[in-house]
Amino acid sequence: METNNKRLRVAIDGPAGAGKSTVAREISKRLGLKYLDTGAMYRAITLKIFRENLDLADLESLSEMLDSTAVQIGTDDKVFLDGEDVTEEIRMSHVNELVSPVSCISLVRKRLVTMQQKIADETDRIIMEGRDIGSRVMPDARYKFYLDASLEERAKRRNREQLKKNMTLSLNGVAAEIKRRDEIDSNRSDSPLTRVADAVMIDTTGMSFEEVVDQIIKRIDN
Repeated sequence: METNNKRLRVAIDGPAGAGKSTVAREISKRLGLKYLDTGAMYRAITLKIFRENLDLADLESLSEMLDSTAVQIGTDDKVFLDGEDVTEEIRMSHVNELVSPVSCISLVRKRLVTMQQKIADETDRIIMEGRDIGSRVMPDARYKFYLDASLEERAKRRNREQLKKNMTLSLNGVAAEIKRRDEIDSNRSDSPLTRVADAVMIDTTGMSFEEVVDQIIKRIDN
């Protein structure tokens, strides 16, 4: 069985709201893999940029900030920025609005990709999800998946998540935000959102959470 191999790397990519995080987290539990939400790392950096009111065009200031910033993902999926638990705040609207432009900055991407690759190199069994995992962070991953869903479906999912956190953005507002992020992520010059040729495409529209998880695990088992 493939999951018993010492070295196991699973890459999951896809746009916002496709279900990457919840699916990857569940698979990590079932197969005993370390889970890394790379998007949370970009969100943590975005939060610091927001707090310090940094100019995205000021690369010198951004470089200095990155040099003095520590981002850690705890075993319980908590996100720490310079030792502070920011797990909840990085999902707030002020971060949502800024995270895609921040993710387009090559300096930021280079630093975070280096961090992510270091984590992968130090881990024998890992599942990582984001937008450039199969193409840039772990191009050597044996198992690569690309999750997608209709814009309407993704907006509904994200809206449900936000309502649980008492965020009041309308469904139309969520859809507009996701569409804007799709355009930015797909058209950026550095590591755009893309489905690599060897990634298995899974359209999760109309699929239950369990169906998506089972479909991926079955492919890994084969």
